[in-house]
Amino acid sequence: MKGLRFHHVGIACRDIAAESAYYRTLGYKRETATFADPAQKIRGFFMTNGAFRIELLEPLVADSPLEFYLQRGIQAYHHAYEARDFSRTIARLSGAGHRLVVPPVHAVAFGRKIAFIMLRNMSLIEIIEPRASTKRAVR
Repeated sequence: MKGLRFHHVGIACRDIAAESAYYRTLGYKRETATFADPAQKIRGFFMTNGAFRIELLEPLVADSPLEFYLQRGIQAYHHAYEARDFSRTIARLSGAGHRLVVPPVHAVAFGRKIAFIMLRNMSLIEIIEPRASTKRAVR
C-alpha cells in the first residue's frame, strides 16, 4: 500500500526496564524517555538499533490490552506504520475487509493520533498519523 512507512515493532513486556537489558545486549539504544498513556493503559519507551525501532510496552493497569498477549506468551504483537494520509489509509484497510479494532485516538508516545487494525490474517497493525510537516498539502 502506497503512503506507508515502517515505524516500529511493538513488544509486550511485564517489566520494560528488565526487558530493555536483553535488547541492549543486541545493540539497541534507548531512543525516548518513558511515557505513560492512561487511555491505552500502557507505559513504554522506544529503542533503536540502526534503522530498526522497537517499542517496549508494559501494562499500566491490570486490565491493560497487553494482558491478552502476555498471558499467551506473545511479545512482538504489532507492526506500526506512519501513514501519509491517515484517514484514507484506515478507510482503505477497513474497506478491504480488515477490522478497525481501535478507532483513531490521541497517543501520548507520538502527540498524534493512532489507530489499530487487525488484518484478516490476524496481524495487528498500528497506523500513525503523520507529523504536521509531512502531511500532504490540500489543493
